[in-house]
Amino acid sequence: MIGLLALAGHSLRRRRGLLIGLSLMLIAFQCFMVLTARNYEQTGGFKAMTALMPQFMSQLTNMMAATFTGFVLFGYSHPIVQLFLVAMAISIGTEPVAEIETRFVDLVMARPLRRATVVVRTLIVLLVATVMAVGTLLAATFVWLWLLAPPGARLPQPRVIVSLAVNLALLVMAWGGIALGLASFSKRRATAATVCGFLAFATFVLDYAGKFWKAVQPVSRISPFHYFDSFAMIGGRTLATIDVVVLTGMFAVSAVIAGAVYAWRDL
Repeated sequence: MIGLLALAGHSLRRRRGLLIGLSLMLIAFQCFMVLTARNYEQTGGFKAMTALMPQFMSQLTNMMAATFTGFVLFGYSHPIVQLFLVAMAISIGTEPVAEIETRFVDLVMARPLRRATVVVRTLIVLLVATVMAVGTLLAATFVWLWLLAPPGARLPQPRVIVSLAVNLALLVMAWGGIALGLASFSKRRATAATVCGFLAFATFVLDYAGKFWKAVQPVSRISPFHYFDSFAMIGGRTLATIDVVVLTGMFAVSAVIAGAVYAWRDL
């Protein structure tokens, strides 16, 4: 246990700059979203936005994008936010193969540690980083709403904000698990990260295509992004059990595969 915690602490220290920078970016981003929503609310911009919004966008967002609540919470599904969080997860998930490349694994295995410790360490770091990043976004949402929300504006319900944060965290964890699973088969970190990054981009596009093209909709269910329907939750739907189960299952299966492969692979 001491060796596991020491290894996890070492990984977190190496990423403290990334995590602090990402947290500050999320705080600033959510401040921008609340300030912009405040300006639209006070100037009647949402009414104009509703009139100009294309029909397909109205159907996708259930018109929630043209409200103060929808605009504030759009940050949870914004491509930039998801890009940074998934990139963070891929970076953490591919750490074991990077340690093989740099031969840092030789120092680790020289100690009385099992190979599974390396995989468990990565899962712990992924969990801590995800909770820190998404928790920062969650806290920033509440703080900026408290400080900047205009009088009379309809504020998002706390239950909705927490549901979005939980669902987003599960999505990030799922991609971290997938990255770890791919890295367990790879000889180079760059290869694993590139494949996982391309897979994330492809499934992101596939999910959006499935929202507008019925022929693609059945296939889009293989995308992890399919199980993060932010606008449905902003519109009042509770966090779906199927979304929680599928994303958790993706993470768990990937972690088990990574542990099994790492146990016998050449180091």
